[in-house]
Amino acid sequence: MINDTLEYLYALHNRGIKLGLKNIESILKECKNPESSFRSIHIAGTNGKGSTASILAKLFQVNNKKVGLYTSPHLLRFNERIRINGKPISDKDIINFTNKYKSFIEKNSITFFEATTAMAFYYFSKNKVDIAIIETGLGGRLDSTNVIKPEHTIITEIDFDHTHLLGETVEEITAEKCGIIKEKTPNITINSQKKIKDVIKKFSKNNNTETVFLSKKDIKNINQKKNEMKFRFGNNEYKLPQSGSYQAQNAILAIDTYKTTNKNVSEKNIQIALDKWYWPGRMQIMKEDFFYDVAHNTSAVRILTDDLKKIYGCKPIGLVVMKNDKIKNDTVKIFNNEFHSLTISSIDSKDILSKQEIEEMNVLSRFDFNENLTNALSSLDQIKTKRPKVVFGSHYIAKEVFNYFDFSFDKGTI
Repeated sequence: MINDTLEYLYALHNRGIKLGLKNIESILKECKNPESSFRSIHIAGTNGKGSTASILAKLFQVNNKKVGLYTSPHLLRFNERIRINGKPISDKDIINFTNKYKSFIEKNSITFFEATTAMAFYYFSKNKVDIAIIETGLGGRLDSTNVIKPEHTIITEIDFDHTHLLGETVEEITAEKCGIIKEKTPNITINSQKKIKDVIKKFSKNNNTETVFLSKKDIKNINQKKNEMKFRFGNNEYKLPQSGSYQAQNAILAIDTYKTTNKNVSEKNIQIALDKWYWPGRMQIMKEDFFYDVAHNTSAVRILTDDLKKIYGCKPIGLVVMKNDKIKNDTVKIFNNEFHSLTISSIDSKDILSKQEIEEMNVLSRFDFNENLTNALSSLDQIKTKRPKVVFGSHYIAKEVFNYFDFSFDKGTI
């Protein structure tokens, strides 16, 4: 029965993306406005939203709070998007919500993300969470999640992404993300580019609030290994059980926010939370020296290759599958310059670059192409080398990657 329900929900994708709050406000009203019944923290940005949200959720959870977590997209199962204390929403709860509000969804042309957001808020309210950590889906200002009244907001690293919807300039994109900033509500960010900072300062001033501007320079003594990372922030040293310099950025955003919203914070408990934290698809070790990362834009790919070079002292061997709106000239330059060798592959999805589209880019003279992702993974896996190997480019390849490596994470909690 869950398959029928998910098939119905996924079909709502055909209604496209509707930027605006009218629909979400209408279905939440039908649900008796569950979003008003719990505390919340709202997170927007281009890179790092999910990691920041999951770290923050773990910090509250370790300190005996019942914590809702709403992120997207999922890797393997829809249920991953909506969690309480790390446990995904049950199939039964998905079915019950969908059946209860299906007629309203149809009558009012509610989209997939609007329905999913309403489901999350309904589930959190029904289960009386102490606080919910909410990640935007797209942008901020007109995102369906932007109906909550958070006690704190976070803007993670901003870069070019979804330019056809959010704007062609970094200032326009930042303005959309800043739409989550609320009147007299503390905000924090790690963006240091002047153009971005100026926009954030303007929105903060207009909302009578202050933004804390953290910087990558606030992170000291980074020591990365392939399966862990240590760093210093302020007067404290922290350790994460996953590598990736960007995770240190996400961690300090979460830690600072947690300290701002709580009294008598224990540094010991912060480290306990970090030790228990786990977020798949980010510098995830599938087997020795073989990684999977969802990096899917220029900035994320650059950081990924930089980190692998720092850990191993050499360029990685890459396998990439990317959405057809993600490949930019700067991204191709990274493909050229930062990988020892690179194979481009594809999967059967209208959103993923096809062989024809790749051929039209005139890049196959420089890179290998293997149309079948499983075969491409096998070929890369069989290469004997001391170089790191990484498959990257999309959340949408997680099922194939995890199946190849016989890996599953979604039966328990995260």
